[in-house]
Amino acid sequence: MHWFYEDEFLPEEEEKTKKRNWRLIKRLMPYFKKYTKKIIIASALLLSSTLLALLGPILIKHAIDVEIPNKSIQGVIIIALIYLTTQVFILLVRYFQQIEIMTVGEKAIADLKSDIFGQLMDLPLSYFDKNAVGRLISRVESDTETLKYLFSSTGVVLIRNMSLLLGMSVVMIVVNYKLYLLILILLPIFLSCFWWFERCVRPVYLNLRRKVSEINGFIIEAIKGLSIIQSFVCENDFIMNINRLGKEKYDFELKSLSYWYRVWFFVELGEIIGLLLVLGIGGMWALKGMITIGVLYLFLSYITQLFVPLRALSDQINLLERSFASAERVFKVLSTDREEKEEDKKSIESFHHEIRFRNIGHYYDNGKWILKDINFGIKKGERIALVGETGGGKTSIVSLLLKFYIPQEGKIFIDEKCIFDIEKHSLRSKIGFVPQDVILFPGSILENLRLFDGTITKDVVFEAAKRAKIHTRVLNLPNGYDTNIVEQGINLSFGERQLLSYTRALVFDPEILILDEATSSVDPESERLVQQGMKELLKDRTAIIIAHRLTTTRLADRVLVIHHGKLIEQGKHEELLLNRGYYYAMYRLQYLTGVI
Repeated sequence: MHWFYEDEFLPEEEEKTKKRNWRLIKRLMPYFKKYTKKIIIASALLLSSTLLALLGPILIKHAIDVEIPNKSIQGVIIIALIYLTTQVFILLVRYFQQIEIMTVGEKAIADLKSDIFGQLMDLPLSYFDKNAVGRLISRVESDTETLKYLFSSTGVVLIRNMSLLLGMSVVMIVVNYKLYLLILILLPIFLSCFWWFERCVRPVYLNLRRKVSEINGFIIEAIKGLSIIQSFVCENDFIMNINRLGKEKYDFELKSLSYWYRVWFFVELGEIIGLLLVLGIGGMWALKGMITIGVLYLFLSYITQLFVPLRALSDQINLLERSFASAERVFKVLSTDREEKEEDKKSIESFHHEIRFRNIGHYYDNGKWILKDINFGIKKGERIALVGETGGGKTSIVSLLLKFYIPQEGKIFIDEKCIFDIEKHSLRSKIGFVPQDVILFPGSILENLRLFDGTITKDVVFEAAKRAKIHTRVLNLPNGYDTNIVEQGINLSFGERQLLSYTRALVFDPEILILDEATSSVDPESERLVQQGMKELLKDRTAIIIAHRLTTTRLADRVLVIHHGKLIEQGKHEELLLNRGYYYAMYRLQYLTGVI
């Protein structure tokens, strides 16, 4: 996978970037609006601590100019006590302010994560065909965490520093505006540096975060396919590839750091120049009696404090650009169109007569027809088996029935109601899906069987497990139904995972069942239990079986043979064998190779 990016904005993009930043801020605001009270309290505490921080140099100036010349020990002690009390009070205020602001940040970002996850749950499967898992994990987790620090850290630092800059400027103007003007001449230089940094670093951060997502995705897929990598002895090749990706990420990191250190250099240089101006010119004025030593101290103290927020400001611009890059990607996910509008769709109460596929034609993004002129019906209570070569279109047929995709041609009806006019949740609640690869989630066996639906009682789960012949095996596990699933069920045998998949379908008791038969081999005892579980699952149910072993077709009332996206044969297992057509050839091939 390769990415192509521009390293610098075109001039006309600059205005677009500013507008985009404001747009992103406006989209973030609703997540914080509900915590307005806490934000007001935190802001008041923040401003209080910031303004109180200005008192320190003022108190020391008073001691130098008044109390010490007057040799007032009592005055010096009072100033020292006020200074100590002020600093302790500032620490306490900042403590409570941080608690309030972190609480808001955690809650707001939790809401944002919930919205992103909900959005991902409702996006069409075609979206996940185009977006890698690692990239989506970055959106849900790392990008939202970056936004949390935008509010709880970056935002706080920016407000505190801007308040501090404003407060110190006011005090210095009041004390001696001429000395302040010497410092002010440095301001245009800093503004130019910050503007240049913001302009250059934003596209670099976008590229950097995308590269991180690409690396995450590669690592996830590599770990999932580790058995393939090791069996083909390709470990070194994958290591070289991750090193290449890491080098590309390093290049972006280095470029962003080079920009950041340039700004840092100018801030440090500005502090040195500022101190030289105040110490040199201010020192001469002090010797001439134009200003007091206390005033000189106050300015020198404020100069060092003044450049702390400026230095921090360069840091925060660095983080700010990362945050805007994260926000842009997060809201891109949230702005993705969900599945078709469901407001005007009808619900379906029950399935009574027939499912019918009429003139179905379908292709994916490449434009190559996967299905063409598919026509068949399934009576209520009938079990059909779909057979054919891999990639022939069997899975696409059931995906269309589940409304995972919408075909380019034709319609699918349930009791003469077009499923495209039926609300998707209403439709899918009538259909149970048992995939070829057993899908288990982090959590207990009980929660996996009822898919975290607390309204389903344990008794319902236990009864379904008994019917699927897995109840006793689960009870024999160390924690029974409370046993936690590890990494897609690696702590269970394949046969046990398959039976749990059947049990899940029985728990939800669908009217229509889609069963994609597993291809993995198991030991004879587990195979016997799996076959018993499958028969129990199919009992008194309308079913579509994607059969990989042609012996399974004997469980079906009718077999449909799909070849190159077309329905070329259909009939009972025995009839198709007598016809000696494509099905017969497939059956004979499996017989000769020992699959049957």
